[in-house]
Amino acid sequence: MDYGGAMGGYVMMSAPRYARRTSANNPTKLPEPSWTIPNTPSMSPQTSNVSNASRPQRPRQAPQLSNSSSSTTGQTITRYDRKEDMHSSTTSFNTSSSGSAGRGDGSSSAHQSQSPCVMRYGRRYLSDGTLPYPFPCDVPELHRQNLWTTFLVEVFGAPFCSPWMKDKSPKQVLEVACGTALWSSLCHDHLVELGYPNVSFTGLDVAPLAPDLQEQGMDWAFVQHDLRRSPLPFEEDSFDLVFVKDLSFVAPAAAFQNSLMPEYLRILKPGGTLEIWDSDHALRTLLPHPPQSPVIAQKDQQRAKELAMYSVLPSTPGTPPQNQYLQDHNGWIKKALDRRNLMSMPCTAIGSIMIQEAEDLKEQNNRRFAIMLSEVKWEREGVGGAGAAGALSSRRKSVTRQEKGKAVQTEPRTLTPDQLALRRTALLIFVGMIESLEPLLKEASGKNQDEWARWWAGMMEDLLEKKGTSSGECLEVGAWWGQKLQRPIRKDDR
Repeated sequence: MDYGGAMGGYVMMSAPRYARRTSANNPTKLPEPSWTIPNTPSMSPQTSNVSNASRPQRPRQAPQLSNSSSSTTGQTITRYDRKEDMHSSTTSFNTSSSGSAGRGDGSSSAHQSQSPCVMRYGRRYLSDGTLPYPFPCDVPELHRQNLWTTFLVEVFGAPFCSPWMKDKSPKQVLEVACGTALWSSLCHDHLVELGYPNVSFTGLDVAPLAPDLQEQGMDWAFVQHDLRRSPLPFEEDSFDLVFVKDLSFVAPAAAFQNSLMPEYLRILKPGGTLEIWDSDHALRTLLPHPPQSPVIAQKDQQRAKELAMYSVLPSTPGTPPQNQYLQDHNGWIKKALDRRNLMSMPCTAIGSIMIQEAEDLKEQNNRRFAIMLSEVKWEREGVGGAGAAGALSSRRKSVTRQEKGKAVQTEPRTLTPDQLALRRTALLIFVGMIESLEPLLKEASGKNQDEWARWWAGMMEDLLEKKGTSSGECLEVGAWWGQKLQRPIRKDDR
């Protein structure tokens, strides 16, 4: 994959097509959201909009929505036609509503319409202010997320890590919090290359940001649904693969474990795969020449070597970043996400959450990598660097570390242009995340606009021009997966 191009490796993805049409099937009253931003009122209940979910060739049924009581006074069907010019900040939405609003006074109806996006801080955000999701949903952010998805697929070597699908293709795939649905598109292309063209994909999200992938020849359906509302709008045993990415920015850890995980398992077919990708949002510094444990799969070690990454275990040594700007970021992002009950270090939590589902998920495994954000001193110079007291000379062709009592020779690493571009891309994605989170981070920092502008300029110069991440600051990513247990055969089924 070519990471070259403008901005020192930053690749602008092609603009997603925003023409999106959704409809609803007999909307019913929904329960209140199960989690919101603390100290904010709950949003008014809305329907789940289903697109193309009633096609006869699809074996699953249209979503069955909860009939739990709520405070709604009516039912609204909303149809969105979204057309957005990349060079314009104007978005138009055509809405129509039906049904009556029962007010208790016999009056018949009221027309209700609500745009899913509003302008805040000069950028476009989801209009529901109780959602803990902190990012804007405008073109620059969607580009960054598309690049992030492509980056992760390159890091892991495929759109999924679980080994079972290489020999047996899934038939029904669900992408949770799909956004632009780029992962679904990449997964479809990958499966076609493996000889599996007839796979049905469904995207689930709170807002219709995905293009109509049917125009690309995919069997595709989009379901609009707020993940805070349980149950998810699917029947039991609906999917062979449930894929979840970056949900740490959407759901608190408690909701992830107590609400969403049971739902993933409910809609997953016996023998189906649950796979979760996420990354830590606070950075740390990897200590020089981390040892490679024998429990790390050989293919993971090889992949890490090819891309100049490092395989990570829970015991992999690390320290807080030495860079002052990254120290600032870590403190602010933790404070900001804590206010929203979101996880700042999901890579340390998801494995434990998965293990607690061991009764339902077998063959659990994971892959975790640390991607450096630039060239690192100790990779070139040896442990401690050439200038450190007692350090090995940078002229030596190898350095020595102690691993389980044995001396291990470690060759100095000279990065290839592709490896450097990968690291540069990781750094630019991270800087883009800081930019998209500016309102949250600025509030957490207590800085005014002038103070933030000075900090931002200094950070950009330090990280992008002065090699401020050469001490080993890294971006940590992970993938976790498991296979749902087959149901025991009962006597009645024989």
